[in-house]
Amino acid sequence: MSAPVPRRTTRPLTALARLAAALGLLAAACSAATTPAPAPAPAPAAPTEPTAEQQARAAALLTGPDWYRHAVFYEVMVRSFQDSNGDGIGDLKGLTSRLDDLQRLGVDALWLMPIFKSPFKDSGYDVADYDAIAPEYGTDADLKELLDEAHNRKMRVFLDLVFNHTSEAHPWFQESRKDKTGPRANTYVWSDTASSPTNACGPFNAQFGTTPWTLDSTRNQYYFHRFYPGQPDLNFDDPAVVSDTLGVARRWLEKGVDGFRCDVIGLLYESPVAKDCGALQPKTGEYLRKLRGVLDTFPDRAMVAESVLFESPKAYFGSGSDMFQMAFLFDYGYLWPLAFQSESRAQIDRAFESAATFPAGAQSALVIGSHDVGRAYAVAQGKEWRHRRAVEIQLLARGTPYIYYGEELGLRPGAEKVVDNRDSARTPMPWTRGGQNHGFSTGKPWLALAPEADVTNVEAERAEPGSMYVHYKQLLALRRGRRVFGAGDMKLVDVGNPSVFAFVRSDASEAWLVAENLTEAAQSGVAEVEGTLTERALGAGIARREGAKITLELPATGSVVARLR
Repeated sequence: MSAPVPRRTTRPLTALARLAAALGLLAAACSAATTPAPAPAPAPAAPTEPTAEQQARAAALLTGPDWYRHAVFYEVMVRSFQDSNGDGIGDLKGLTSRLDDLQRLGVDALWLMPIFKSPFKDSGYDVADYDAIAPEYGTDADLKELLDEAHNRKMRVFLDLVFNHTSEAHPWFQESRKDKTGPRANTYVWSDTASSPTNACGPFNAQFGTTPWTLDSTRNQYYFHRFYPGQPDLNFDDPAVVSDTLGVARRWLEKGVDGFRCDVIGLLYESPVAKDCGALQPKTGEYLRKLRGVLDTFPDRAMVAESVLFESPKAYFGSGSDMFQMAFLFDYGYLWPLAFQSESRAQIDRAFESAATFPAGAQSALVIGSHDVGRAYAVAQGKEWRHRRAVEIQLLARGTPYIYYGEELGLRPGAEKVVDNRDSARTPMPWTRGGQNHGFSTGKPWLALAPEADVTNVEAERAEPGSMYVHYKQLLALRRGRRVFGAGDMKLVDVGNPSVFAFVRSDASEAWLVAENLTEAAQSGVAEVEGTLTERALGAGIARREGAKITLELPATGSVVARLR
């Protein structure tokens, strides 16, 4: 049963942009009189560990079919996380060895970027065998060990399903290109001419080039590819492709994976709906219902959609119970730079107002950075305070948060390019202050570590009270075991200042006020919200009850998080 979706209390809110670097606490309760209450003394540092009671509540919330609403996901590029054998490439055994570190942070579920056999021309998103683990990452036994150890810690594991296309090295493509009449003749999209279908948006173009058609000299026909030429698109109008891909999903579920992140799933069918550039094709919806049918034959499984472009993911939820449980709200996460530059809450407002139209049961997946758009440091344009404000919203707003590995450190972009420019966001994880490759590998890393790894690493940041890592820990400790943050109502609050993004999370048990300053100047505002300020939680700002209103005073780049009941 889902909680109500976000709604405005007054006029539309504005975007998230600038939130301050210090965490602190909010003004505690005061009288209902109109006389302003005195400002509270500086609060002690917020706890970085949840209480035993919170942990017990979390265990209950993370059990059953709605577990994903309360989980914190962590996106991992296995290749860059931890190397166990000294070849310079992260692997499954290395990841398994770091599960305790992730649990210590507050992670409940892992999303593994593709681990299938691949020539790695697109960092694993060019799959050569859906049923085989890439040998550099390990074996089926290594994956089973990871799943077992994760499940022993009550953690879930998602795989990345890439069904829009395969690698040109996939046996299906090799068979298809050799025989126009064989069983694999129609597995891919072939044409005698390099002509693209069009709609109101114009002709299809490749994401990484000018034409989506490449001539295959063996078959003497053109094949269609939405991405690199080495990634031919599967033809989902072929019933065998539908059956084969559903079979892939079933086999991995049988092996114990807990769900899937589905890559560019909206691009499965090449014929667009006229006059609707960002539409999810009806045939895609039919396929997704079949995929959900496979998923639902296994208990407590879930999946999340990567919607294409930046359109609202509303269509990916279907009725709310027959397609995806989660979809990435990219117009919230990936457009952070627009909010930061405008110093206005408008963009973030629009995103959460869009989410308010989703069907009952739908859950937004909230991100800041990713393997595609860059690390949070880059999204925040190199300003740490912006990253801190962004993560406060990500972890406390309505939705399931997805943390990209290294984001909890404020990891900087790298400089070396091995595959393409996106490698800057895919650098190896720095674990230690010193030592060989900062604990990632005893061999030469496949990709150079990011700059400042001597100070931006797990060991150093755990020991530094004001670090980004500690900031994440404080927020995750606050969120832990509180149903209100995973499934409670969310109301956007207009405080009369376009540079302050504020909202209230509430359910039958508790309510919290969050206010974020999106600028480098002090800001104030007035929130007309019910409730008595009962607990100081996080932020350097002040919240003061004055009759029916709460007055907010936020320092430059500051924020405040306060409990209302």
